[in-house]
Amino acid sequence: MLNLGRVNSRDCSGLSRRAMLQVGACSALGLGLPHWLANTSAASDAGAQAKSVILLWLWGGPSHHETWDPKPNAPVDVRGSYSPIPTATPGTQICELLPLTAQRTEKFAIVRSMAHEMKDHNQAGTVALTGNKNGSRASGGIPVPGRVRPSMGSLVSYLTRDNTPTGWPSYTVVGPNCKVSGADLRGQLAGSLGPAHDPFRIQSFDFERGFELPSALQPLGDLPTRRLQDRGQLLADLDAWQRRAETNGAVDRLDDLRQQALGMLTAPETKKALRVEDEREQLRDRYGRTAFGQNCILGRRLIEADVPFVQLNWSGDAEDEQQGGDGGWDLHYRLFERMQDRYCPIFDRAFSALLDDLDSRGLLETTLVLAMGEFGRSPKISSIGGREHWPSGYSVVAAGGGIPGGKVVGATTNDGGYPATTPIHPVDVIATTTEKLGLDRVALFEQDVAVLGTPIEALQS
Repeated sequence: MLNLGRVNSRDCSGLSRRAMLQVGACSALGLGLPHWLANTSAASDAGAQAKSVILLWLWGGPSHHETWDPKPNAPVDVRGSYSPIPTATPGTQICELLPLTAQRTEKFAIVRSMAHEMKDHNQAGTVALTGNKNGSRASGGIPVPGRVRPSMGSLVSYLTRDNTPTGWPSYTVVGPNCKVSGADLRGQLAGSLGPAHDPFRIQSFDFERGFELPSALQPLGDLPTRRLQDRGQLLADLDAWQRRAETNGAVDRLDDLRQQALGMLTAPETKKALRVEDEREQLRDRYGRTAFGQNCILGRRLIEADVPFVQLNWSGDAEDEQQGGDGGWDLHYRLFERMQDRYCPIFDRAFSALLDDLDSRGLLETTLVLAMGEFGRSPKISSIGGREHWPSGYSVVAAGGGIPGGKVVGATTNDGGYPATTPIHPVDVIATTTEKLGLDRVALFEQDVAVLGTPIEALQS
């Protein structure tokens, strides 16, 4: 780690003084240092229940009323146009727009008491992906003080850096870069952890070309793999003196990136993973012949290639197509028509197929699947038939990787507006993820990117 202008001082446990102060801040949350360290140590000592993560990032903010948390007894201007339906779990209902998913509730848990305070897409997205509002910026606004924290995928990449197989980068995103109103969402990158833990991005499925490696990684012409390996050796020889002379962490990260790129070009598994056309036609139909459906197939194939963290982006823009975006869940008007005709059918088909596919291959028990956006939608339906941004109460879904299926965690008020039970913050989802993977969060203190959330107790198996 590159430290300028400060002296590292460690105690007997190996934590820096700054790290100790970070943990000490937990006391304001009712979590003292000894208690926090004991819980974190116990979680990592318990062993991993999952080996990998698939995050379905539903950018734009899906309505929880029309998906996971319907309110049939609320007034008509709250409950909306659709009814709840029974599920495979007695006593649990979800919206009728998700009939395939309703048959598989024994495979996942619904967390209904999610909440935070950021109503702007960019700020809420930062909180959801990093667990922290530091550095977040509302559209056209001034950033919140502090440094943007690394994304959840970057944290996993960093914590698994010593045991990730070569080939695919350990944090791979399928789909476009996320933005709204022309501004990039902050919190998609690794930040202070360095570019080696930034996401490697593959664009969404193209119906003419399928999936392709970025052009910068495409070999020139028919350059054989052997020559690429020889070039890699030459680069290694030329740079050996520099590595001996410089031990700066940033230089090491550059080497990591170079090795990562070379590994992708020379590993036969790389392009094989992209070939979703090798899948049975019936399976591809089952996922749905949509970009998101085919992206989910690639997500499963990347899990088979031992990628620790795969993020599947629903869209690049938070806003829907009619607002100038590319199909995000930000439905401020005509929400009901579009949820029925497009959004829910695509998601229902792909999500249910992904769970079945992982399960049939014995992968679901070791793969944590998360489906979430940056917030939910308002209880009150607007005069133009939509719902507004609503971070004060919404839902997240978790499956596999040691998650007890058939559970509903928490509840919202009768209008779906606020948690009726203990609120759960996005940082707790990140803490749960690291715990399920058996990763030691204490190691993050040395990089000043501590995750101070608490694993969700009800999701312990």
